[in-house]
Amino acid sequence: MFQKYKNIIIQLIKAIISVIIIFFIVRYVIKNVNALNNFEFHLNYFYLIISFFILLIYIFNQFVLWYYLTRKNQCSISFSNSMTSRAYSEFGKYIPGKVFGYAMLFYAYSKTKQSKMLVAFCMFFELLASVLAASLIFLLSLFFTDIHEFQKYRIIAFILLAFFFVLIHPKILKYVSAVFLKIAKREPVQLNVSYIQLLKIIFLYVLNFLVFGVAFVLFINSIYPVSFSNYLFITGTTAGAGLIGLFAIFVPAGLGVREGILVFTLSFILPPAYTGIIALTSRLWITFAELFLVGLIFGFSKIKRLKISKYFITNN
Repeated sequence: MFQKYKNIIIQLIKAIISVIIIFFIVRYVIKNVNALNNFEFHLNYFYLIISFFILLIYIFNQFVLWYYLTRKNQCSISFSNSMTSRAYSEFGKYIPGKVFGYAMLFYAYSKTKQSKMLVAFCMFFELLASVLAASLIFLLSLFFTDIHEFQKYRIIAFILLAFFFVLIHPKILKYVSAVFLKIAKREPVQLNVSYIQLLKIIFLYVLNFLVFGVAFVLFINSIYPVSFSNYLFITGTTAGAGLIGLFAIFVPAGLGVREGILVFTLSFILPPAYTGIIALTSRLWITFAELFLVGLIFGFSKIKRLKISKYFITNN
């Protein structure tokens, strides 16, 4: 009975998930837009446009890094399909629990009969690399800031940096990750990667975070002028805010958690009236960029399929 209606059930579940995602995004956007109605500011459209396109590069790089991880672990699908499925999975983070994004990826890869264990490993490794890269940037940023309140933590940051490079050794990381996965009631994941390979992957994620930092500094400057000498501080605190928001699993995309931390950290370099606006509008900025990029990827995939269909029709 189930097999007979399997495809209908799957399509129905996908439709329900799509509606839920759209609901959360629309509710989120409407709520944030209404909050801006009574605030007046003048946008620098040049900085805003440039920041938007650099943000697209950052998001695109995230999708490419995902493809890179799956290639390294022999569970990849075609590049175009990987980009499409990874793009769609981004919207799963707008639903509390953050499980729908992973479910979308599992479904896409299961259709090509890729190993679920290897795909799960890539998901875990992507999260791990993001966490480690964000942590590294945040700790390093404390050495490049003139803000006294953060300078006094440099000794602690130095100790944590030393601890960081010990912690990420595969043998130690394997044990630590096993403890966390056990607490989360998840199956253990085998880390088949060398120390050098792990450093290389983390370095790639660090580079991409730095790309995001450029975009975010330009975005801030589109609303309120801030010195580019604050670049590493802004990048580090933003990475830290995103990191904490990442672990707020019952909040859609860490909504509110990330903004609260940004309001606090940005208040050291910006007037208080602007910190909340920048934290709030940055969410819209990122959401619109994700929607825009997903639309481009979706349109490209449709055009590609149409060309393939026409080719087979013409030659048969």
